[in-house]
Amino acid sequence: MKQALHSRWLILVMLVGLGLSLPRQQSASANPQAFSFPYNQASGINYNVTDLTQAWNEWKSAQITSNNAGGGGRLRVLGGVSNSTTVSEGQGYGLLFASLFDDQATFDGLWLFTRDYFTSRGLMHWHIGNPGQINGSGAATDGDEDIAMGLVNACIKVQQGVWPASSNGLNYCTLASTMINNIYTYEVDHAGSNPPAGLPNNQGNELLPGDSWSTATEYTQGIVNLSYFSPGYSTVFGKFTNKNTEWAAVNTRNYAITNLVQAKAGNCSKLVPNWNQYDGDVQYVSWQPEESAWWSYDAARFAWRIAIDKAWYNTSNSRETMNEIGGFFSSVGIDNIQARYRLDGTSVDNYRGVFFVANAAAAIWAAPAPQAVNCGAATASLKTTPQQAYNAVLATKDTPNSYYPNAWRLLSMLLLTGNFPNLYEMAQSGTGGTATPTITPTITRTPTATATRTATATPSNTPTRTSTGTPATITITPSRTPTATITPSRTPTVVPNLNFRMYLPFAKSNS
Repeated sequence: MKQALHSRWLILVMLVGLGLSLPRQQSASANPQAFSFPYNQASGINYNVTDLTQAWNEWKSAQITSNNAGGGGRLRVLGGVSNSTTVSEGQGYGLLFASLFDDQATFDGLWLFTRDYFTSRGLMHWHIGNPGQINGSGAATDGDEDIAMGLVNACIKVQQGVWPASSNGLNYCTLASTMINNIYTYEVDHAGSNPPAGLPNNQGNELLPGDSWSTATEYTQGIVNLSYFSPGYSTVFGKFTNKNTEWAAVNTRNYAITNLVQAKAGNCSKLVPNWNQYDGDVQYVSWQPEESAWWSYDAARFAWRIAIDKAWYNTSNSRETMNEIGGFFSSVGIDNIQARYRLDGTSVDNYRGVFFVANAAAAIWAAPAPQAVNCGAATASLKTTPQQAYNAVLATKDTPNSYYPNAWRLLSMLLLTGNFPNLYEMAQSGTGGTATPTITPTITRTPTATATRTATATPSNTPTRTSTGTPATITITPSRTPTATITPSRTPTVVPNLNFRMYLPFAKSNS
């Protein structure tokens, strides 16, 4: 026995001496419970965990199915364009939820379907019909980001001993690394002529809407959807793939575009519109002749994605942005939130829905020191606490079970209750999420010819996580080559995300 142990140690010493690393998925945590749902991280919100599990079970039952998914354990999320088709964004939501609620069987089934519909660049086609039928070709960045983050979560779950190795032979860590690198290569507009979807003469590091857009010929000033910008994810992606500098540059550039948008004349709300040029002006698109310029069914997600950066990394940019947007919505009052808004703070609609309530609530919760705003519907006094914001999300539901609004209801509920954790940083800290957070330094948002704004308060509701190291080297395998038949495919200029159209008739809340 002693000789066998001695031999094993010799093998390990030899591997380390050769510069080889052990597989990421083989280590286990001393505290796996910290990596299991519910996470119950400090968030300042009183809540009942059964509300979260009920929301997940309802959404899962209504939207996830094996019917017409191709067999072999595959699962798909229905909704987004029609109730019988799938969008990559929906697969991303499903993978995120399954990873957080510890539903490994559902996670694997969703991934098996997802990987069947990869582009040649290793990213998911955005709209899938019947098995083997690609209704909309080309990838959408927001869906790819959420898919990749779900894979990171799954990697950590196995690494920490919460999940067993995949019964489908999936190496979540390798899959995550490959997809993250593909997002960076093909969905970030690098300076110069790469990628094909970008501009040839841009500054660089702008986040593209997808991998197949004809930006150079049809959007010569660039096109960016800031609701796809997820800086908290980007920081994780950089650390996970040992590309910290590259992904930090993506965050710096897209926060700078945010600053340009918010500094435009007449934007007293500090909201962002659905579509922008790289200089911060509205980028009008043919399918949204007016709505391109509004805080609408795309743009509202920006609040939640920046709130993630505030919760996970407490960056100065995220604090400043949440103070501005949270201040606006608190000055409107969570019970007065309508659907779409113009940038002058006036409401477009006279109805409300949980999608807009959920994202406004995320901004109110994440704002460390909101200031009262006098702009349009915002009437110069703060009216909503984070707890009141959460209570409004809980009380508001779109019925019948609506794929998009209720997905965002659940995403908001998870974040506000401390149940959307940064599993990667928890694993790096080695404490199961009990370390003291650090404030991530960021470059001041001072683009040319714009006013600058400085946050003056310290954060008050940041979950406790800190990074203490970099991940082990991950072997990257080539992305799977798609075998699906592409039936009528869209051109890159057709809308890559139809949620705003899909839900306009159904946005009224029954709260």
